[in-house]
Amino acid sequence: MTPDGPRLFLPRSFANELKGYPRHEMSGMKATTDRLLGEYTTIDHESQTGLNSIKIDLNRHLGTFVVDVADEVKYCFQTQFPDCEDWTPINLNDKLPHIVAQASALIFVGPALNRNKEWLNCTTTFAADVMIGGEKLKTWKPILRPVAQYFIPEVRRIRSDHAFAHTLLLPVLKSRAEEESRQGDKYVKPNDMIQWIQDRARKSGDKTVDTKEQANLQMLAATAAIHTTRMAVIHAIYDLAARPEYVEPLREEIENVLKMSGGTFTKQCLTQLRRLDSFMKESQRHNPPSIATFQRKALVPVKLSNGFHIPSGTIVQCNTNILEESPPSWGDPLSFDGFRFYKLRSKPEDTNKYQFASPSFDSMQFGLGNDACPGRFFASNQIKIILVYILRHYEIKFEEGAVGRPKNILFEVN
Repeated sequence: MTPDGPRLFLPRSFANELKGYPRHEMSGMKATTDRLLGEYTTIDHESQTGLNSIKIDLNRHLGTFVVDVADEVKYCFQTQFPDCEDWTPINLNDKLPHIVAQASALIFVGPALNRNKEWLNCTTTFAADVMIGGEKLKTWKPILRPVAQYFIPEVRRIRSDHAFAHTLLLPVLKSRAEEESRQGDKYVKPNDMIQWIQDRARKSGDKTVDTKEQANLQMLAATAAIHTTRMAVIHAIYDLAARPEYVEPLREEIENVLKMSGGTFTKQCLTQLRRLDSFMKESQRHNPPSIATFQRKALVPVKLSNGFHIPSGTIVQCNTNILEESPPSWGDPLSFDGFRFYKLRSKPEDTNKYQFASPSFDSMQFGLGNDACPGRFFASNQIKIILVYILRHYEIKFEEGAVGRPKNILFEVN
């Protein structure tokens, strides 16, 4: 029993059996929305048009955004971080969400809004309202939640977050529509998520995608992108501060890769940062976003190979972070080896395996199968670009008096 209701934990071996079920039978999204009390926090809003804009369009265009996102991250640090001529304390939980939000918004809503402070505050506030409001609401019994939602400030704000996002996005949508109408065939479509969603809706005849729906989908995309990326970056920085011996090898790799590209950040640069990719994956292995990243809600009755019946409506999860169950070829499973996966990829047949964004049975931090995180490649790029900037421009250490790496705080299955 959990604050989210009853959860069925299965041996992780069953993840391979369940991963191939279609989304209308076993849904990861439905499990997530139940966990976040989606009917109150609005995260139960599912759109195939919005999903495909991430799963297909975003991933297809990632390479075209690397230079622009790197420039945006540089601008964010230069304008949002203080001058650090000497050791300067930084609250990463305060700074990083805005950097991630601004860099992400460049791709999501384009340059018309990605530096708009009201838009950035709206999206980051909404993401926090969903997470915090949902947790507060769970302290109430389910029968009281329809009333309790009106007593929780974060949950009350969620509707106004949506409305304000629509107010900010509407002028952009109108301006684009007017330009397209005026220019006709000569109109050059912007390359961002607004346009991808619009094009997909037109092609499929999805009449639900009006201006309000565009705003709703943008808020959901921002929620999925901001805090997961923020936490991955923070964990990596903590691990670098706790293990400074990795800093110089990573810097050396970065400089060598940039030298080969003439100093310009490219998609190829990111793929060649194999040590950094390995360090990120090892950091994530020790500091996962959840101890149960493989979860599904059974939308139909399911019978497992051992004869066990899962009733419709059941939330099924597997403990995906048992370090001791790592393959023997990975070496000591309990130690922190930042170059573990770099070494594993040294064999020619394994050169494309063990990447940060590659889910597998032994590495399910991004899930597995049909409902693996669709934005994991986007997140990988963002994290690398941010860490590269930090490694090239800052020294890192914990504040005086800090004893070791801060311990992670776990609650529920997070």
